[in-house]
Amino acid sequence: MSASDDFNIRLWKANASRGVKPLLPREERSLRYQDKLKERFKDTADVKRIARHKHLPKAVLKASKLKGIIKSSKQRKEKNVRKHSKPGAVPHKAERKKNIVAEIT
Repeated sequence: MSASDDFNIRLWKANASRGVKPLLPREERSLRYQDKLKERFKDTADVKRIARHKHLPKAVLKASKLKGIIKSSKQRKEKNVRKHSKPGAVPHKAERKKNIVAEIT
């Protein structure tokens, strides 16, 4: 469980891949069997690889790749502008500080 300042309480699942609904006995047996197989063959290279793999939805993966391309092209453009201007004319600015609009004191 976790809570926030605005009085929201969140319940988190211990195993995120499992559903919330009650399982049928057949489903429960199947999941227990799968867990026992994973535990038994956990030292096998293929099982280790599958266990480490984190699946992302296609839309999220494409969006993150596109964002990376956009970021690298902006960095490349800034580098070229700095390269072809007077020394000190285009200062370096940290990525974290670029998105700050205003500071309230």
